Amino acid sequence: MEWVIIGVAVLVGLALAGLLVWKAKHQPGSVHGDFRFDQHKGLETSKRGLFDKTKFR
Repeated sequence: MEWVIIGVAVLVGLALAGLLVWKAKHQPGSVHGDFRFDQHKGLETSKRGLFDKTKFR
């Protein structure tokens, strides 16, 4: 019976460790992967209701 309690404790510990690692890698505000500045700038300005006047000539 003790091995069941120890097994559950180990699984909970591993789950918490995995959650901490995942949270550390996925912090809000960080950009992952291939970053395209122009696309990001366009999305951010459109969210704010602004227009990128550098694209209009």
